[in-house]
Amino acid sequence: MAKEKLMGDEHVIKDNMSVTEKKKVNRKNLIVILINFALAAISVYLFEFWFRRLFTEGRLDTLQIAENIGVVVLTALTYFVGKTYYTKGVMNNLKKIIITTMLGASVLGLMLLSVKTPADTIYPISGMIVVSIAFYMLSLTAGTLSTIGIVALSLLFGAPIAFGKMFGWFDWHTVGTLSKLGIFIILFFGGTWAQIRMYLHGVRGINKDGGGFGSDNGDAGDGDGDTGDEE
Repeated sequence: MAKEKLMGDEHVIKDNMSVTEKKKVNRKNLIVILINFALAAISVYLFEFWFRRLFTEGRLDTLQIAENIGVVVLTALTYFVGKTYYTKGVMNNLKKIIITTMLGASVLGLMLLSVKTPADTIYPISGMIVVSIAFYMLSLTAGTLSTIGIVALSLLFGAPIAFGKMFGWFDWHTVGTLSKLGIFIILFFGGTWAQIRMYLHGVRGINKDGGGFGSDNGDAGDGDGDTGDEE
C-alpha cells in the first residue's frame, strides 16, 4: 500500500510539473506571437510611413531621396543573395562572399552619400532597419508557407480586391488599405504559425529560420503528418 501511495504521489507531482511547464511554454509562445505581430506591422505600415516621410517632409533633395531608396533596395538584395546563393563548393562560397561584400559596401557608400547633415542619418538607418525586419518576416513566411503558399494567399486576398476595384466597389485608397492588410496577415500568420500551433494545440512546429522570433529550436519531426502532441 505504501509503495502504491508513493507511486501515486510521484504521478501527481509529475502532472503538476507538466501543467507548470505547459503554462510557461504557452506564456513564451504568446509573447513570441505578440512580438511577431509587431514585426509584421512594422514590415508593412512603418515602411509605408518611412516612404511617405522620405517624399513629403521636404528636407531631402531628389538625389538624396533616390540614394535612400537605393539603400533599401540594395539592403534587401544583399539579404536575398546571402539567403539564396548556391554555396556548394569552395568557389561558390567564395563568389557569395565577394558578391555580398560588394553589395554591403555599396549600401554603406549610398548611406554616406545620402547624408549631408547629422539629422539626415535617420533616413538611411531607419530604412535599413525596416527592410531588415521585413525581409526577416518574409523569410519566416517563405519557410512556413513556401512560395506556392504565398502566391496562393496573395491570389486569395488579391482577387476580391481586384474585382472590387473593377466594379467600382472600392476606390484606390480602399484598395491600398486592403492590400496592406492582406500583406500583414500573410506575414504574421506565415511567420508565427509555429507558435500559434503550439499555443493552441500543444503541437510544436518550426520553419526554416527557427520557427519565429525567439525560437532557437523546434521539433525535427514536425510536418510528418501527425496531429497529436509532439513530445
